[in-house]
Amino acid sequence: MPRPLPAHVVAFTGGHHDAVRDHILDAAHRVIARHGLAAASTRAIAEEAGIGAGTLYNYLDNRLQLIARSILRRVHILSQPLADLPSLVGSGTVAGNLGDFARQVATILDQLVPLFAAAFSDTELLDALRYELRTGAPPAGPFAPHPIERYLLAERELGRLAPDADCHAAAALVVSLCHDRAFHRFFRGETGEPEPLTKEIDLITHAITTPHLDTGRSHVP
Repeated sequence: MPRPLPAHVVAFTGGHHDAVRDHILDAAHRVIARHGLAAASTRAIAEEAGIGAGTLYNYLDNRLQLIARSILRRVHILSQPLADLPSLVGSGTVAGNLGDFARQVATILDQLVPLFAAAFSDTELLDALRYELRTGAPPAGPFAPHPIERYLLAERELGRLAPDADCHAAAALVVSLCHDRAFHRFFRGETGEPEPLTKEIDLITHAITTPHLDTGRSHVP
C-alpha cells in the first residue's frame, strides 16, 4: 500500500495525482539547476520534493522518464508567454512584434539550452526525451514555429504582409536565428542581455512585406 503523502505536500498539491507529479517534476528541475544533471538522483529529487524516494514511482516509471518530463515541463512553463503572439495581430509593427518574440525566446533558451546540452551527453536520457516528444503534446515555444506562423498568417490576411508571403519559411527563419544565437551564447559562456536581432528581423520582415514581382520567367522547382 502506498505511503501517505506528507501533509505539506498534500496542502500544496491538494493530493491530486497530476499536481503531485508536477510537484515532483519541478523539484527535479530545481535539483538540476542547482547541482547539475549528474546530481539529480531519485533520492535527491525526493528530498527536494519532500517525499519518500519510493513514492516517486507512484507517479513516474523511472529516473529517465522523470528527468525527461522535468525538462519538457520546464519548456512548457517558460514558453507560455509565446502563445500570446497571435493576439498581437494588427497592432504595433510586424518587425516590432517579431523582435519582441525573439527577445522572449532568448530568455527562455538561456535556461533551456544547458539542460538539452547535458541531455546530448547522455544517450539514454536523449532517447527518453525523444520518446516523450513523440508521444506527448506537440512541441511549443522555441521548439516549433507554430505561434509565429499563425501570427504571420493572420497578418497576411489583414493585408499587412505581401499576399504571397511564405509565412512558414519566415517563422522557421526566426526560430532558427534564436536557436543559433542561444547555442553560441552557451558555447562561449555569455551572460546578460543578448543583442537584439534587429537587422535579421528587419531583413525577414522586408522579404514578407514586399510582393513578389512576377517577371514571367519560369521558376526552377
